[in-house]
Amino acid sequence: MMIDTHTHIYENTFDADRGEMIGRAKAAGVDRLIIPACTLADSARVRDTQAEYPDTCYAMYGLHPTEMGDSPMAEAEAIMDFAESQKLPRVGVGEIGIDLHWDKSRKDSQTEVFAWQMRYAYDKGLPVSIHCRDAVWLLMEELDKMRGHVPAGSLHCFTGSVDEAKVICRKWPQLMFGFGGSCTYKNSKVSEVAAAVPFDRILTETDAPYLTPVPHRGERNEPAYIPLVVERLALALGKSSEEVAAQTTENAKRLFWGEQG
Repeated sequence: MMIDTHTHIYENTFDADRGEMIGRAKAAGVDRLIIPACTLADSARVRDTQAEYPDTCYAMYGLHPTEMGDSPMAEAEAIMDFAESQKLPRVGVGEIGIDLHWDKSRKDSQTEVFAWQMRYAYDKGLPVSIHCRDAVWLLMEELDKMRGHVPAGSLHCFTGSVDEAKVICRKWPQLMFGFGGSCTYKNSKVSEVAAAVPFDRILTETDAPYLTPVPHRGERNEPAYIPLVVERLALALGKSSEEVAAQTTENAKRLFWGEQG
């Protein structure tokens, strides 16, 4: 069994073959898919996808830092109200975070909404899925401000340095690291980071339809490609693919479902 801890299969690009795509994932041994919303509009699609595939898809709801509108705090609150109104349970809060790659002008708004969503998750006892691009230093500053109120969670598609990963490992043991298709790219440093963090804090993900792994790069990504991520991590860690699949599955179950062993 393997788990895709971050995949956007509710997006329109999967509308024509969502059922078949989920079938391919199961055939590849990927039995659970965590589907995080990024906006209030996304939230309904996440809900509907979970309702159609309740034994496979598990919802998260959050406001993505690059998807904020004119009133981001109000939208974040509306997303959480929506999440709380659903019959099927969610497994966390996400996708939330900080992104300074495209627009640095909204840094203050991003950090404010991020901090609010983190505190919300902590108060609800829910793990988070954190997006961070070109802002690991700022992320760590914000986590420091939260002191003892940082929830457990995943650093989705972590792209920080080895040194940054080591600091995070030391200061926030409740945070795990998500690795996806980018670890298969030529000259990627992601595998070096994976080798530097504890084995019991590594997660697998696709971020589908984005970040498609080699040899399918350039095509639409999908959860059936998780084994390619597992194989690359196994090479980086000096372990077998079976060991990596088993440990990352155990890690995901512990983080998102509270399952032990």
